[in-house]
Amino acid sequence: MDQEYQKLLDEAKEYASLKFELLKLNLLEKLSLILTLFVVVIIAVVLMLVALTYFSLASVYALKGVLGGMSIGFCIVGGLFVTLTILVLIFRKQWILNPLIKSLSNILFKEDEKD
Repeated sequence: MDQEYQKLLDEAKEYASLKFELLKLNLLEKLSLILTLFVVVIIAVVLMLVALTYFSLASVYALKGVLGGMSIGFCIVGGLFVTLTILVLIFRKQWILNPLIKSLSNILFKEDEKD
């Protein structure tokens, strides 16, 4: 009888060890997916900022020909950026927070596919 209890205890320890290893692997997978998401978002934001800078300067030079001066063009483009900033602040929950929460919850709470 004592041997059976020892065998059961050993199997329970092995099971707990395997479950802990599975938990660590799942955590590693989820953290790597989250880190990848953040890296992709950061790279996309940086590239969009560079593109936005070039498009802004091109807009100023295009407005220079229409308005006759670069200072008016810079003011117009700056005003557009202020307006865009206000819109982003007003709609930050719908445009930024909710999609971010949805992406993170999909990563963290997705059901593991069973074979």
